[in-house]
Amino acid sequence: MPLTATMEDIKAYLEKVEKNEITPEGLPDCPRCALEAHYFKLHGYRERRFLIIEDMQVQSQNAPLLRFRCPGCNKTVSFYPDFALPYKHYTRQSIMAFAERYVVSDTATYQETLWIKDEQSEPGYASGESLAPSTIHRWITSLSAMTNTARKALNLICQEAPATTACRVLGQLKIAGRKFRSQARKERLLDCFRLLTVEAFFMATFHLSIFTKLAISCRFT
Repeated sequence: MPLTATMEDIKAYLEKVEKNEITPEGLPDCPRCALEAHYFKLHGYRERRFLIIEDMQVQSQNAPLLRFRCPGCNKTVSFYPDFALPYKHYTRQSIMAFAERYVVSDTATYQETLWIKDEQSEPGYASGESLAPSTIHRWITSLSAMTNTARKALNLICQEAPATTACRVLGQLKIAGRKFRSQARKERLLDCFRLLTVEAFFMATFHLSIFTKLAISCRFT
């Protein structure tokens, strides 16, 4: 089974929202005026439909994304829970797990990436339709655009653990020639692979996702 947030994860987040336990404390300082995040004020909510994979079936659950406002310059910023990515309905865990299955393999196609050997099936919808292979292509493209996120996270890793091997490992990453037809696609695959690798080092160093640490607006790039 691919990694996924669960209904319990989302319901636990909803309980925190209802109890006003979500605060801006974990957000970075304002990128516009540098005001410390703990001064941010709750600005509003934006409903989002999340798709999770349970028992190989795609299920949906609504949850609000909180918006905070910087009182220093009025810039609004979003708080993303651990399972959320900008503009994506599927959870961060599913998107990154399937993307990793593709980029680390020298031979897997998008279709083969969706096949879960232990379950002898592919994730699908209640209608019986399976997840489209092109979905993996789109997810990888989206992750590859987050180069600034990967760069900021790598800087934090190096500051916290100067002896880290992250930079050496990143320099050795390769994509099999059969995976791309153009140099542009090769670079996107590599950028995605780098982000996934940095995420693994970040989790080992700080025990939380780079998205939880660095998320501040509707975009991570």
